[in-house]
Amino acid sequence: MSDIQEMVEEAKRPGKFNIVDAVRGRAYPKNTVDVFIDEEVAYNVAELNELIDKIGQEMDKKNVDKKHMDKLLAERDKIMSDREKIIEEMGGTKYVFHLTGISEGDRQDIYDKALKQHPMKYDKSRSPLTGMVEKEEIEDPERDRYFTTLLWQSHITKIVAPDGSEQEGITYEDALELRRILPLAAITTITEAIEKMRASTALFMISVNEDFLAKS
Repeated sequence: MSDIQEMVEEAKRPGKFNIVDAVRGRAYPKNTVDVFIDEEVAYNVAELNELIDKIGQEMDKKNVDKKHMDKLLAERDKIMSDREKIIEEMGGTKYVFHLTGISEGDRQDIYDKALKQHPMKYDKSRSPLTGMVEKEEIEDPERDRYFTTLLWQSHITKIVAPDGSEQEGITYEDALELRRILPLAAITTITEAIEKMRASTALFMISVNEDFLAKS
Protein backbone atom coordinates (compact mmCIF):
# COMPACT_ATOMS: atom_id res chain seq x y z
CA MET A 1 0.00 0.00 0.00
CA SER A 2 1.37 3.41 -0.96
CA ASP A 3 1.88 6.32 1.45
CA ILE A 4 -1.03 8.13 -0.22
CA GLN A 5 -3.38 5.17 0.24
CA GLU A 6 -2.30 4.82 3.88
CA MET A 7 -3.14 8.49 4.55
CA VAL A 8 -6.54 8.02 2.94
CA GLU A 9 -7.32 4.91 5.00
CA GLU A 10 -6.17 6.65 8.20
CA ALA A 11 -8.52 9.57 7.51
CA LYS A 12 -11.42 7.17 6.91
CA ARG A 13 -11.06 5.00 10.01
CA PRO A 14 -14.21 4.59 12.12
CA GLY A 15 -14.72 7.49 14.47
CA LYS A 16 -12.86 9.88 12.18
CA PHE A 17 -15.01 9.91 9.08
CA ASN A 18 -18.08 12.11 8.67
CA ILE A 19 -19.27 13.40 5.29
CA VAL A 20 -20.04 16.89 6.61
CA ASP A 21 -16.71 17.10 8.42
CA ALA A 22 -14.98 15.89 5.27
CA VAL A 23 -16.52 18.66 3.21
CA ARG A 24 -15.48 21.22 5.82
CA GLY A 25 -11.93 19.89 5.77
CA ARG A 26 -11.69 18.39 9.25
CA ALA A 27 -11.26 14.80 8.08
CA TYR A 28 -8.78 15.37 5.28
CA PRO A 29 -5.65 13.16 5.24
CA LYS A 30 -2.81 14.31 7.46
CA ASN A 31 0.91 13.65 7.36
CA THR A 32 4.16 14.67 9.03
CA VAL A 33 7.59 15.36 7.56
CA ASP A 34 10.93 15.70 9.27
CA VAL A 35 12.74 18.90 8.34
CA PHE A 36 16.41 19.39 9.13
CA ILE A 37 17.85 22.88 9.38
CA ASP A 38 21.40 21.54 9.03
CA GLU A 39 22.14 21.66 5.28
CA GLU A 40 24.32 18.54 5.17
CA VAL A 41 21.93 16.48 7.30
CA ALA A 42 18.96 17.65 5.25
CA TYR A 43 20.71 16.63 2.03
CA ASN A 44 21.79 13.22 3.32
CA VAL A 45 18.35 12.39 4.71
CA ALA A 46 16.68 13.53 1.47
CA GLU A 47 19.01 11.26 -0.52
CA LEU A 48 18.18 8.28 1.70
CA ASN A 49 14.45 9.04 1.52
CA GLU A 50 14.70 9.00 -2.27
CA LEU A 51 16.37 5.59 -2.19
CA ILE A 52 13.69 4.25 0.17
CA ASP A 53 10.96 5.55 -2.16
CA LYS A 54 12.59 3.88 -5.17
CA ILE A 55 12.80 0.57 -3.33
CA GLY A 56 9.15 0.94 -2.28
CA GLN A 57 8.15 1.47 -5.92
CA GLU A 58 10.09 -1.65 -6.91
CA MET A 59 8.37 -3.63 -4.14
CA ASP A 60 4.94 -2.48 -5.35
CA LYS A 61 5.51 -3.94 -8.80
CA LYS A 62 3.63 -7.06 -9.75
CA ASN A 63 5.30 -10.46 -10.03
CA VAL A 64 8.18 -9.69 -7.67
CA ASP A 65 9.52 -13.08 -6.61
CA LYS A 66 10.24 -13.86 -2.96
CA LYS A 67 14.02 -13.86 -3.35
CA HIS A 68 14.03 -10.42 -4.93
CA MET A 69 11.49 -9.15 -2.40
CA ASP A 70 13.66 -10.32 0.49
CA LYS A 71 16.63 -8.54 -1.07
CA LEU A 72 14.64 -5.33 -1.43
CA LEU A 73 13.42 -5.56 2.16
CA ALA A 74 17.00 -6.02 3.40
CA GLU A 75 18.19 -3.04 1.35
CA ARG A 76 15.34 -0.87 2.61
CA ASP A 77 15.93 -1.87 6.25
CA LYS A 78 19.64 -1.07 5.91
CA ILE A 79 18.97 2.36 4.41
CA MET A 80 16.28 3.12 7.02
CA SER A 81 18.72 2.13 9.76
CA ASP A 82 21.38 4.46 8.30
CA ARG A 83 18.82 7.25 8.11
CA GLU A 84 17.78 6.77 11.74
CA LYS A 85 21.43 6.92 12.84
CA ILE A 86 21.88 10.24 11.07
CA ILE A 87 18.67 11.57 12.58
CA GLU A 88 19.65 10.39 16.06
CA GLU A 89 23.12 11.91 15.82
CA MET A 90 21.75 15.23 14.58
CA GLY A 91 18.38 15.19 16.32
CA GLY A 92 18.85 18.74 17.54
CA THR A 93 18.31 20.00 14.02
CA LYS A 94 15.07 18.13 13.34
CA TYR A 95 11.71 19.91 13.25
CA VAL A 96 8.53 17.93 12.59
CA PHE A 97 6.07 19.66 10.26
CA HIS A 98 2.43 18.54 10.50
CA LEU A 99 0.48 18.84 7.25
CA THR A 100 -3.18 18.48 6.35
CA GLY A 101 -4.95 18.29 3.01
CA ILE A 102 -7.11 21.07 1.61
CA SER A 103 -9.91 20.91 -0.95
CA GLU A 104 -9.37 21.72 -4.61
CA GLY A 105 -11.81 24.58 -4.08
CA ASP A 106 -9.57 26.06 -1.38
CA ARG A 107 -6.54 25.56 -3.62
CA GLN A 108 -8.32 27.37 -6.46
CA ASP A 109 -9.21 30.22 -4.08
CA ILE A 110 -5.52 30.50 -3.18
CA TYR A 111 -4.55 30.61 -6.86
CA ASP A 112 -7.23 33.23 -7.54
CA LYS A 113 -5.78 35.31 -4.71
CA ALA A 114 -2.32 35.01 -6.23
CA LEU A 115 -3.72 35.92 -9.64
CA LYS A 116 -5.42 39.00 -8.21
CA GLN A 117 -2.17 40.06 -6.54
CA HIS A 118 -0.14 39.36 -9.70
CA PRO A 119 -2.43 39.56 -12.77
CA MET A 120 -1.64 37.71 -15.98
CA LYS A 121 0.55 39.57 -18.47
CA TYR A 122 1.00 38.71 -22.13
CA ASP A 123 3.45 39.29 -24.95
CA LYS A 124 1.65 40.19 -28.17
CA SER A 125 2.90 39.54 -31.67
CA ARG A 126 1.44 39.34 -35.17
CA SER A 127 1.64 35.99 -36.94
CA PRO A 128 3.51 36.33 -40.26
CA LEU A 129 1.34 33.51 -41.65
CA THR A 130 -2.16 34.60 -40.67
CA GLY A 131 -1.68 38.25 -39.83
CA MET A 132 -3.60 37.61 -36.59
CA VAL A 133 -2.43 39.09 -33.31
CA GLU A 134 -1.28 36.32 -31.00
CA LYS A 135 -0.55 36.57 -27.33
CA GLU A 136 1.58 34.39 -25.06
CA GLU A 137 1.45 34.37 -21.27
CA ILE A 138 4.52 35.83 -19.58
CA GLU A 139 5.83 33.71 -16.72
CA ASP A 140 5.63 35.46 -13.36
CA PRO A 141 8.02 34.08 -10.69
CA GLU A 142 6.59 36.52 -8.15
CA ARG A 143 3.09 35.09 -8.58
CA ASP A 144 4.42 31.53 -8.35
CA ARG A 145 6.33 32.41 -5.19
CA TYR A 146 3.29 34.07 -3.64
CA PHE A 147 1.04 31.12 -4.53
CA THR A 148 3.45 28.54 -3.10
CA THR A 149 3.92 30.53 0.11
CA LEU A 150 0.12 30.68 0.56
CA LEU A 151 -0.02 26.90 0.04
CA TRP A 152 2.57 26.38 2.77
CA GLN A 153 0.54 28.54 5.11
CA SER A 154 -2.64 26.54 4.36
CA HIS A 155 -1.15 23.06 4.60
CA ILE A 156 1.19 23.43 7.59
CA THR A 157 -0.87 23.11 10.76
CA LYS A 158 1.83 22.65 13.39
CA ILE A 159 5.62 22.56 13.84
CA VAL A 160 7.27 20.62 16.66
CA ALA A 161 10.78 21.69 17.72
CA PRO A 162 13.53 19.28 18.84
CA ASP A 163 12.77 20.10 22.50
CA GLY A 164 9.10 19.19 22.04
CA SER A 165 7.73 22.73 22.03
CA GLU A 166 5.04 23.40 19.43
CA GLN A 167 3.90 26.17 17.14
CA GLU A 168 0.28 25.93 15.98
CA GLY A 169 0.08 26.89 12.33
CA ILE A 170 2.18 29.51 10.56
CA THR A 171 1.53 32.99 9.26
CA TYR A 172 2.17 34.07 5.68
CA GLU A 173 5.25 35.93 6.95
CA ASP A 174 6.48 32.72 8.65
CA ALA A 175 6.03 30.74 5.45
CA LEU A 176 7.79 33.41 3.39
CA GLU A 177 10.77 33.51 5.75
CA LEU A 178 11.01 29.71 5.98
CA ARG A 179 11.12 29.46 2.20
CA ARG A 180 13.92 32.04 2.21
CA ILE A 181 16.19 30.58 4.91
CA LEU A 182 15.60 26.80 5.02
CA PRO A 183 18.10 24.51 3.26
CA LEU A 184 17.06 23.62 -0.30
CA ALA A 185 16.63 19.96 0.64
CA ALA A 186 14.23 20.94 3.44
CA ILE A 187 12.22 23.20 1.11
CA THR A 188 12.00 20.38 -1.43
CA THR A 189 10.86 17.93 1.26
CA ILE A 190 8.00 20.20 2.37
CA THR A 191 6.93 21.09 -1.18
CA GLU A 192 6.88 17.43 -2.26
CA ALA A 193 4.90 16.49 0.86
CA ILE A 194 2.34 19.20 0.06
CA GLU A 195 1.92 17.84 -3.48
CA LYS A 196 1.52 14.34 -2.05
CA MET A 197 -1.18 15.71 0.26
CA ARG A 198 -2.99 17.03 -2.81
CA ALA A 199 -2.96 13.57 -4.40
CA SER A 200 -4.10 11.87 -1.19
CA THR A 201 -6.87 14.44 -0.69
CA ALA A 202 -8.17 13.87 -4.23
CA LEU A 203 -8.17 10.11 -3.67
CA PHE A 204 -9.79 10.61 -0.27
CA MET A 205 -12.65 12.66 -1.70
CA ILE A 206 -13.26 10.09 -4.45
CA SER A 207 -13.30 7.33 -1.85
CA VAL A 208 -15.56 9.38 0.46
CA ASN A 209 -18.07 9.91 -2.34
CA GLU A 210 -18.05 6.20 -3.20
CA ASP A 211 -18.66 5.25 0.45
CA PHE A 212 -21.37 7.88 0.85
CA LEU A 213 -23.26 6.76 -2.25
CA ALA A 214 -22.95 3.10 -1.29
CA LYS A 215 -24.50 3.78 2.14
CA SER A 216 -27.26 6.13 0.95
